[in-house]
Parts: sequence; C-alpha cells; structure tokens
Amino acid sequence: MTSQRYANIDGLRAIAALGVMIEHLFGDLLRQTPPAAGPLNAVADALVHNISLGRFGVALFFLISGFVVPFSIGGERPLLQFAVTRTFRLYPALWLALAVLATTAWLAGAPPRTATVLANMTMAPALFGQAWLSPIYWTLFIELVFYILVALLFSAGRLRSVGVLSLLSLGLVAATALPVQLRMHGIANLPVQYLGMHLSFLFLGLLLRLWLVERAPGARFAVLALVVAQFIAVPSVATFSLDRGDNFIMEGLQPVLVAYLLAFAVFLAAVRCDRPRSLLLARVGLISYSMYLLHWSVNVAVYSVLPLSGRFGDVATMLICMVLTLMVSWLVYRTVERPMILFGRAIVLRYGAKRLSNNADS
Repeated sequence: MTSQRYANIDGLRAIAALGVMIEHLFGDLLRQTPPAAGPLNAVADALVHNISLGRFGVALFFLISGFVVPFSIGGERPLLQFAVTRTFRLYPALWLALAVLATTAWLAGAPPRTATVLANMTMAPALFGQAWLSPIYWTLFIELVFYILVALLFSAGRLRSVGVLSLLSLGLVAATALPVQLRMHGIANLPVQYLGMHLSFLFLGLLLRLWLVERAPGARFAVLALVVAQFIAVPSVATFSLDRGDNFIMEGLQPVLVAYLLAFAVFLAAVRCDRPRSLLLARVGLISYSMYLLHWSVNVAVYSVLPLSGRFGDVATMLICMVLTLMVSWLVYRTVERPMILFGRAIVLRYGAKRLSNNADS
C-alpha cells in the first residue's frame, strides 16, 4: 500500500473513532440525566434511536482491520514477526489504559480485584471468568481472535483462498444466527454468542481487499453473499437480543442496521475513491487506538467537574471531552504507542539480521 493509501485508511480510522466517541457522549447524557432534563436530551434520544454511531465506528474499525492487518504478514519468519509486531502495537497502550482505570476505581473506593486486572491485561478476560474493567473494550477480544484465525489461515496457505474465506465467513454468521433460531422455535437450547457475527465483518474487510485491490476471482460474489447473509442474520436475532438484554441490539434494530449499512457504504466508497484525503483526519487516525482506549476515562474526569445537565451547554462539555481526548491520545501515542511499535519492529529486524549472520557463518 502506498503512503497515500495509508493516509486514506488513517482517515477512515479517525471517522470510526469519532463515531464511537460521539455515541458514548450522547449515551452518557441519556444515562446521567432525567429524560426531560433539557432540549439536548431530545437530540440525543433521536440520534441513538435512528443510528448507532458506536456500532458504525466498530464496524468500520473491523472492516479496516480485515482490509489491512492480514496482509501485513510477511518476512523470513512471518508468523513470529506478526505476533511480535501486533503484541507491541496493542498491549502496551492497553496496559496503560487499564492502569488508569484501576487507579480511578481505587481512588473512588472500589479497587478492582488483582485477578480481574491480570485477566484484562491478556485482552481475553472472559476466558478467565473476569469482566472488562471498561465494557467498551469488548472489541479487543474480537480482534485478537481474528488475528489467531488469520495466522492459522496463513499457515495453511489459505489466506487468499476466496472459497475457504467465504465458507468460513458464512459459517461464522450461521454460528450466531442458527442457535438463536433454534432456541426461539423451541428446537434446541444451544448457547448463543455474537462472536461469529462480529468476526464476519473483519472477514468482510479481508474479502473486500481481495476483490478491490487484488482482483481475486470470485471475491466480488463472496462479498455480496456475505453482506446478504449478515443483513438477513442481524434482524433474525434482534428480538431475541432485545428480550434477553444482551446488548447486541440495544435501542432497536433500525439503529444497528443503519450503522452497518453506513459503515459498509463509507468503507466501500472510501476505498474505491481513495478518500478521505485529509492530513488532519490522517493524524487523528494515527491516534485512534489511544482515543478508543482513553476517551471514557477522560469523559469521567470532565464530568466530575462539569456534570451533564441535558441543556445545550452540554455541547461545550462534550467538545472539552473530545479536545482533551485528542490531546491525551496524542501524548500517549508519542510516548507509548509509537516507541513500542518501533521497538517491536527493531526486535524483528534484529532477529532477521541475526539469522542472516548465522546463515552466513554456516
């Protein structure tokens, strides 16, 4: 990918991160103020009942990851290098964010259990029977599972196999939709999970790369089949999710469907038209991971000084939250994310140079 294309992808990351932030700001307003507290409540209520900007941002992030990450696997020891670079890219910033959350909870008189903190540090706390310190981090485990599946596909030589990817993606959608339908019709009481549905959006990004960039035969049809399956499956689980209150469908089916459609349309248009070409958005996109990790902590700190009221003055509070998040995220990117990314690359390069030296000596 050219530097111009990287700027284009970073611009998309910025749009996704801003969508998540705005959703959480208006969600905070609705949670922290009475329904008729002020005119801004009506604005927030109309927004969240028509489009889930948070789900839009998450879906866009998933499409971007599927489009970019699998094709970063390469080098003399590709899987080792992939594991090292991904580890140093994701974990140090997460550990810093977790430290902030744990410290905040401790100051509030409700320190988290050590087991919970340690489980969070793995990016897979549910595997240890622990909850996330912040519920907004749920997407990290989805990404982690995707990386493992991508590594397995690469090992099997099937990372660019449209047929295998299509069957796997459709199977992931079915793994969510079928148990719900069987339970709703009283046929079988199977466990329900939404991991497969979320993963299918990452694989959709991968298939879009094969179609739009690599022109792989059959990729266009595979994309169409997966999109149709997703937009049949999401409504099929909506009633079950709302009745159970499991937060896959929160405010209603429409906001989620609109969010998914918009994310797909924006991503497809951006890749085909090589947009957005914005230096500002590209720079915001560079810090989007820190924005995702830290915006909730920044919001809580601001609300302690400027509590939300439901009046239009809250717009200023929201802008302060966003500006402070951008500032904190840039600082974390410069002092933690970027140095750790470079350190991970240095390890890979050093290992490669050592192997070359050993081969030369032999």
